[in-house]
Amino acid sequence: MFEFFWSQAETLLYPALAFIAFLDTLIGIGFFVFGEVAFVTAGVTFARSGDLGIIALVLVAGWAGDITSFFLGRSFGSRVAHRVLRPVKRRRQWRRARRLLTRHGLGFVIVSRLLGPVAWITPFLAGTLGMSPLRFALASFPAVMIGGGQFILLGYLGKSTVSHWPLALQFLTQHFGFVLLCCAICIGVAVAWFFSGGGRLRRFLCSALTALLIFVATNLYYFFGSDAHAASAAKTATALEISGICEVVNTEFVAVPGDTELHLPQPINVMLVSATPPEQLMTDLGWQKNLTFSQDRVGLHTYAKLLWKQQPPVSELYFNGTPARSAFQLPGTLAQRVHIRWWTFGQHNGLPVYLGAISRDEELAIKYYRAIPALLHDIDPEVDKARDLLMKQAQLGSKVQVQGLIPLQQPVPDGVESDYQTDGRILVLSDTKLHGAPGEQTCLGWSSDGEA
Repeated sequence: MFEFFWSQAETLLYPALAFIAFLDTLIGIGFFVFGEVAFVTAGVTFARSGDLGIIALVLVAGWAGDITSFFLGRSFGSRVAHRVLRPVKRRRQWRRARRLLTRHGLGFVIVSRLLGPVAWITPFLAGTLGMSPLRFALASFPAVMIGGGQFILLGYLGKSTVSHWPLALQFLTQHFGFVLLCCAICIGVAVAWFFSGGGRLRRFLCSALTALLIFVATNLYYFFGSDAHAASAAKTATALEISGICEVVNTEFVAVPGDTELHLPQPINVMLVSATPPEQLMTDLGWQKNLTFSQDRVGLHTYAKLLWKQQPPVSELYFNGTPARSAFQLPGTLAQRVHIRWWTFGQHNGLPVYLGAISRDEELAIKYYRAIPALLHDIDPEVDKARDLLMKQAQLGSKVQVQGLIPLQQPVPDGVESDYQTDGRILVLSDTKLHGAPGEQTCLGWSSDGEA
């Protein structure tokens, strides 16, 4: 269809697009003209022909429409205002608009271009309120560049990189919450900066406070007001029958806070083969049980009480898409603590097999969690220290036996781009001594007598 249009109407294309772009910004008529068509088509045409002239033409036409509306406002705006501003309320709004244009003249004209219908009346309003023509022209040009440029870019990408749209759509789908939060913060900061008044310091403080409030409100709603964790709570792990420990060598034992590459993983470094559930083991060792958002109902009041006890809930990590069945911590502070999450994994010789991810929280940081950036604990990269701490505890006072540290994972040395470092060994605990088959001795790192 576009090929036919191109071949039959090439000579009329340029003036037609310029006329549409001009009408889009003309007061009154702009309400009924979809100027986006002109800018998108200009982007497609540039991608097709490489002619920058079409882009310059539609931008200049849009700028001319703004300036025309401005001078219409200077000539006829007072009469229109006199007719429509008889109610006191409207007169107050008119005075407020005049103050905004006087105080934030250039910024208001530029920002209004991104505010939909406001862009159609701002040039006329600026002319009516007596804004300097030169100041308006200087502000209107970058406004048209931004407002029209976004649709030109859309048309250009749509024509030249069609194959990348599925990837872009997938990214937006996966990170929709993150993108939405970023847009909300950007809009909030822009509004706070241009409308807060005062000097730059006051504007900066108002903008920073606005961004903080949006971030905090989003986190509060996500954790306490939405059902974001409800779907994951219903997932249960599929128990696997494991005939030998070597079956899981080099299995990707990591837990993640989301399902994209931007979510940083944490290693699973404990295996429990026991009829005793991990909850009983951790209680016997003196650990404190943590609530989790998928397994427990955590309201804002409950959360505040747990903060007071320095025992806040543990955020979710997912192993094979399944949230942890339980979580525990050693006594610590709000920022620093040693904690472990447990998952059901399978069975070995009739005994349940559980996997645990143990680490030490060392500080609070903003991290990417599921769909949004959230204020969470950041772990100590040297995760083996926490694993070795649990091994010493189990050796001193546990009903289960320490089988040793078995090299089931690839090491992640210091210097490798990762959120943690580890020697790749997993702490194995069990009710009775595990005996590997003769062929398993090497992969388990055991000597001929079965010692790790």
